[in-house]
Formats: sequence, C-alpha cells, structure tokens
Amino acid sequence: MHRKLVRYFGRIGLKYIPSYFEPLKEAIIKSNLNILFELYVGRMLFISFLSSVSVLISIVIAFVILGIPFLFSVIGGLILAVLAFLMVLITYHSYPLHILSSKKTNLEANMPFAINHMAAIASSGVQPFLIFKLLSIIPEYGEITNESRRIVRNIEIFGMDIITSIKNVANRTPSDQFHHFLLGITSTVETGGDLKKYLEEKAKDALFDYSIKREKYIQTLSMYADIYTTVLIAAPLFLITILSIMSMIFESNILGMSINTAMKLGAYVLIPFLNILFILFINYTQPKT
Repeated sequence: MHRKLVRYFGRIGLKYIPSYFEPLKEAIIKSNLNILFELYVGRMLFISFLSSVSVLISIVIAFVILGIPFLFSVIGGLILAVLAFLMVLITYHSYPLHILSSKKTNLEANMPFAINHMAAIASSGVQPFLIFKLLSIIPEYGEITNESRRIVRNIEIFGMDIITSIKNVANRTPSDQFHHFLLGITSTVETGGDLKKYLEEKAKDALFDYSIKREKYIQTLSMYADIYTTVLIAAPLFLITILSIMSMIFESNILGMSINTAMKLGAYVLIPFLNILFILFINYTQPKT
C-alpha cells in the first residue's frame, strides 16, 4: 500500500510539475542513492504531504486547546502546514544535489594523490584492471576508491570488459575532471598508447593544479587574518576601552542597558559568537582534502 501511494504521488509530480523534478534525475543517478527516480519523487511528495497534514492537525488541536477561535486555528494551521510541506520538499530536493557536490569535491581533492599512485603502479607494467583493483582497497582516497570499486564490480560481477566498465563509471561520476581522466585512460588503452606515460603526465598536471590552489588559499587566509585582527581583536578592544572611560565619567545607557552590562554582553556573548562564525566560515571555505 505504501509503495503504491509513493508511486501514485510520483506520477502526479512528474505529470504536473516536471520542470521542478526533472533536474534531479541525473543527480540521483550520479549520486548513487540506489533508488529509482520516480520512487524518489513519489517519496518526496508523499512525506511532504504527510508532514503538512500532521502539522495542520497538531496546530489546530493545540490552538483550540489554548482557546484560540477555530477559524484562526485553521488559518494558522494551514499556513504552518504549507511551510512544513515546502521545507520537507526543499530538503528532499536538495539532498541529491548536496551528495553530488560532496562527492565531486572529494573526487577532485583526492585526484592528485590517487593519479600519482596509479602512475607508480602502472610503472610496473600491470594491467589497468589491477590498477583499479589496488585503488579499490585504499580507503584514504575517498570517492576515488568507491569509483574504483564500481569499475572492479562491473568487471568481476557483471562481466564487462575494462573499457566498458570504465566508460560506465565515467558517465555516472559527478566530477567532469574525473570523467575526462577516465575517458583518457580508455582512449589510451584502445589506441595502444603508453598508459604509464599518460598517468605520469596527468599526475604532474594534477599536482601542479593542487599546489596552485593551495598557494591561492594561503594568500586568501592572509587576507582573512588581517580582517580578523581588525574586526575581532582591535575593534572590540577599542570599543571596550571607550565604554570603560564613559562608565567612569558619567552614567549612561546603551539600548536600555547599563554600560557595564553592555560590556559583559559583548565580551561573553557577542565576541565569542562572532569568533564561532568566523571559524565556521574558514572551515566552510577551505579546500577539502
């Protein structure tokens, strides 16, 4: 019954608002969520609908118990139900895109080191399958390890040849850089080129790009350090000094608070809060390695 309802909601969503859901199709495939696109859309709409109905009933009952007129209870419940529906819908809609973005970042961050490792393995003259087989057991390479496992799985379980397997994974990977890298391997193998040389060149290029990105980030950190020193160290000290002098000269209020209270609020609440925001900003903007 539940699966039928999910499929029904999925058909309705794809029929009446396909422009909202269709962009998710490729994201669901490439993020490897192991669920059919139609089922995901149906689950998204079904859970959003259940959430909105639950919120509507709960709010109406709560408002009536609190003595609020029934009409206002219904109106308030409907507004909150719509908000709940939209929140769940947006969360479900953004989840595959978030997974896709995280995998892409992880792939591109690990590429310089994984390709360098692949070049070292290829120098011993092993076949491409063994290169990916070895990568598939090294968890430190993150999503590249997972993609290597899929290549190995396609060959060992589904019986694909190495070229077909690599192309299959290349067409499903969220990273354009990794996509072109895998297709480069297939082209080299198909044309009888020197795979070792190809991997060495790609490793050199990837490490060079990595060092450039790191150098740029270090320069950006230097700018952030100047901003931090000015805004979160010098400015608060200057402000506290001024407020201390004001409190000794005359009695005054700031936004209805005494100067001493405002100073304590700034020192124990505002400045720590701004520092936490700055740390989160640095953590969010740093390159993922």
